[in-house]
Amino acid sequence: MLKFLGVTARHKATVNGRAISVEPGETLLQAALRQDIDFPYVCRVGGCGTCKCKLIDGRVREMTETGYLLTEDEIAEGYILACQSTLRTDVAIEVDLKSALAGNIVRGHVIGKTALTHDISRIDVQLDAALDYRAGQFAELSLRSLPGVLRTYSFATPPSADNKISFFIRRVPGGQFSIRAVDGDIVGEAVQLRGPGGAFWLRPGTGPVIMVAGGSGLAPILAMLKGAKAQGETRPVTLLFGAREERDLYALDELAALERDWPTFTFVPVLSAVAEGDAWAGERGMVTDYIGKYCDAAGAAYLCGPPGMVDAARSRLLTLGLVDEAIFADRFVERVAVKDTGFTGGVVDAERCPAHWSDYLKYFMFHAVALVAIICFIRGGAAIPIGLTAIVAFYVLGDAVSGDDTSVPRFDRPGVLTIQLWLALPLLATIMFCAVWSASSNDPLGFGNFVGQVTGYDIVAARRSTTLFDHAAGIGLAGLMIGIIGTITAHELTHRTWDPISMFVGRVLLAFSIDTAFAIEHVYGHHRYVSTAHDPATAPRGRNVYAHIVISTIRGNMSAWQFECERLRRKHLSIYSWHNAYLRGQLMSAVLLTVAAAIGGWTAATYFLLCALVGKALLEIVNYMEHYGMVRLPDQPVQPRHSWNTNKRISSWSMFNLTRHSHHHAQGEVPYQDLRPFPDAPMMVGGYLSTILLTLVPPLWHHLMTPKVMAWDRDPASPEERILALEANKRSGMRAFRRYDPLHRAAPGK
Repeated sequence: MLKFLGVTARHKATVNGRAISVEPGETLLQAALRQDIDFPYVCRVGGCGTCKCKLIDGRVREMTETGYLLTEDEIAEGYILACQSTLRTDVAIEVDLKSALAGNIVRGHVIGKTALTHDISRIDVQLDAALDYRAGQFAELSLRSLPGVLRTYSFATPPSADNKISFFIRRVPGGQFSIRAVDGDIVGEAVQLRGPGGAFWLRPGTGPVIMVAGGSGLAPILAMLKGAKAQGETRPVTLLFGAREERDLYALDELAALERDWPTFTFVPVLSAVAEGDAWAGERGMVTDYIGKYCDAAGAAYLCGPPGMVDAARSRLLTLGLVDEAIFADRFVERVAVKDTGFTGGVVDAERCPAHWSDYLKYFMFHAVALVAIICFIRGGAAIPIGLTAIVAFYVLGDAVSGDDTSVPRFDRPGVLTIQLWLALPLLATIMFCAVWSASSNDPLGFGNFVGQVTGYDIVAARRSTTLFDHAAGIGLAGLMIGIIGTITAHELTHRTWDPISMFVGRVLLAFSIDTAFAIEHVYGHHRYVSTAHDPATAPRGRNVYAHIVISTIRGNMSAWQFECERLRRKHLSIYSWHNAYLRGQLMSAVLLTVAAAIGGWTAATYFLLCALVGKALLEIVNYMEHYGMVRLPDQPVQPRHSWNTNKRISSWSMFNLTRHSHHHAQGEVPYQDLRPFPDAPMMVGGYLSTILLTLVPPLWHHLMTPKVMAWDRDPASPEERILALEANKRSGMRAFRRYDPLHRAAPGK
C-alpha cells in the first residue's frame, strides 16, 4: 500500500550520452544537478516545464499530471519532466531534443561591445568560419577567460556573408559568464561557439503575425525581423515589447528603421513600472495585457522572454482562439552556476540521527488539538469560546516559551508519518459534524442521545444553553480547525502528485474550505511564480491582509480554472466534464454543503459555509505572511531568500514543518519531515498563529514588517531584485517604502 513512498533500487541514467547514477527515490533532476550537469530548471515541483526532456529508453514513475505543462505532441513523443520523474529502470534521456545544439564548433573573437541598457550589452563577434543557422536560433558560447563555463544565447542578427554575429547578453546576479560579458573588458577575447540550436524561427506564411518579447528576449525576435525584411517579407507583423522602465528599452533605432521600411510592421513598447505622472505616452502595464488589443486575428505568434511572460502570453492567445500549433516560443531561463546560487539542492548532507519515537509522536500534536475541538463542540455553551481561546493561547504562548526547533532527524518509517496525515480527514469530518450538529435544532442521526447514553452528559441540553456568542466562537474554532487540520495537511498531501490516495485525501480536505482550486494553482502556479507579480498568493508591499484575502481568492481561482482548461484542451477533453479537476473539486464542496443541510437544515449549511470561509481566509492570511513584500525575477530559480520562515517549536511540530518554508519552495518535492531550516533565511516576526494575529491589525503589521522588508532589500536580495524592490516601493502607497531606495542600500530615513 505504501509503494509510493519510494523506489529501493539504484539506477543509471544516460543524459545526452553522459551516464549518471540515480539514488533510490531521487528524481532525474536531483541526480543531474548533484553530478554537475547544467540541467535547465526553475521551480523543481512540476510547475513550469523548464526541465522537460525526452525519454529515449527505459521507464520512469511520473509524480505529477504532465498535461498541465506538456503539449499533446510532447506527451506522445515521450517527453517527461525531470523534476517529477523517478526511475523504474535504467533510462536514457535527451534534454530538449527539438532544440539540441548541433555539433558544429566555430571559433572567433569579440570585436565590439555596446551597452544597450543598464544591464544588457550587445556583444559583436567575428567568426573564423561560417556558421549555418536560422535567425531565431541560439548557440552555446564560451570565453577564453572562463574555461569550462558555457552559456547559451540567441543570435541577435541574421546570418551574414561577412561571418559577423551579435548577441544581447543581460547581466544575471551571480552569473559568472554574464557579469564577465557585460561588465568586463572582453573586446579582442577569443570565443568558441557550438550550434546552432533551437526550433525558434519564422515560419513561412501570409497571415498576420504577433510577436511578444521581454528583456533580452528581443534578440531572436529582432534577428527574425531583420532576416524577414531582407528577404522581402510583407505580411503584417506586430511586435509587443515589455520592459519595466523607459531606460530598459533598446534597439529603438533599428526598430524604427523597420517600421519606416516595412509598412505593415508595428512596434508597441509596453512599460510595467512607470510612475504616476511620468511623461511616458505609450502603453502601460503588463505586455501580455495588450495581446487582445493588437492581435488582429493573427495566424501565428512568436514569444520570447521570461517563462512567466511566455506562459501568460500563450494562455492569452489560446483564449483568443489561436491554436497551440501556431504559437512558437523560446523561454529564456537564465541560470547561474549551482555554487553561486546560495543553494546547492538536495537534503542536508550532514549526518542525521535516527528519529526517536518522540520525533514521531510530536507530529500527533495536531491530532490532539483536533480532539480538544471535538470535545468543546460536544460540551457546548461556554466550552466553545473557552476552547478557542485555549488553543490560540497554546500556539502563541507555546511558541513564545518553547524556543526553536532546528532538528532534522532521519525517519526510517515515513509510512507512519503518511498515515498521520491521512488521519486528518476523519478528524476534520468529525469536527465539522459536531460543529454542524451544534448549530442544528434537532438531533440528527441521534448523535446527542448516543453521546448522552455513553457519557451520561446531556449534550442536547448543553446545546440549548449555547448562546449566539458561543456559536460565533464556534465558527472561529471550526474555521481554525479547517485551516490547521485541513488546509495545512492538504498542502503536504497535494504535493504528492504521484500518490493517488494522498491526492484524494488532500482534495477532500480542501473541499471543507471550498478551495480545491488550491491543489491546482498552488502546485502549477504558486511554486512557479512565487514572489513575482504573476503569483496571486504573493502580497505586494503595502497591501493589507483583508484586501489580500479577496484579491488572492479571486485571482487564484481564475488561475486554477485557466490551468485546468489548458490541460483539457491539450488532451482534447471537454472542459465541462468529469475530467475537469476544478469542477470535481467544487462538486466535493457542494456535496459537503448538502450533507450539512441534510444534517441540520439550511441553518446548519449556512454555519458550515461560514466556517469554510474562515478556513479559506486563514489560508490566504498564511500566503500573505509567507511571501509578503518579496520580489524575484521570474526567470530565476526560487531560492531560500524568497520566503519568510520561523523555527518556533509548536508551529513546526503541529504544522508539519510548513514553517521551514524556504526549503519547501527551493525543493517542493521534499517531504515535510526532511525539510530543514536555513540559518540565513528571512524570518517572520514570530510563530505562525502569533504572526496571523499580527496581520489582522494592519498598522501593527506594517510597523513590524516594513523594517524587515527593507533589511531583506539590503541583504539577501540580489542587485536586480533591488531594482524590482525599488519599483515595488514606488507602488506600495506607503511613505516609508517610497522614501527608501534599496539601490543605494541606505538605512530608512537617511
